[in-house]
Amino acid sequence: MKTKPKWTPVSDSARQAESAKIDRLRALRLAKEAADREAKEIADREAAAKPPKRRVRAAPVKNAPADAM
Repeated sequence: MKTKPKWTPVSDSARQAESAKIDRLRALRLAKEAADREAKEIADREAAAKPPKRRVRAAPVKNAPADAM
């Protein structure tokens, strides 16, 4: 029969350290998401500001007469 592992209470300092780590990671993630969102908005604005490129068909090539050479 397996014995259950002993449960040891977590100290307050360990909880505070873990909480601080989670807060730092959350702040970094939120800052990165905000920077990515801002970069996407700038790219979208730049793309919207440029006029669409017009496609121009090339003039058809006319074959020269064979006796012109």
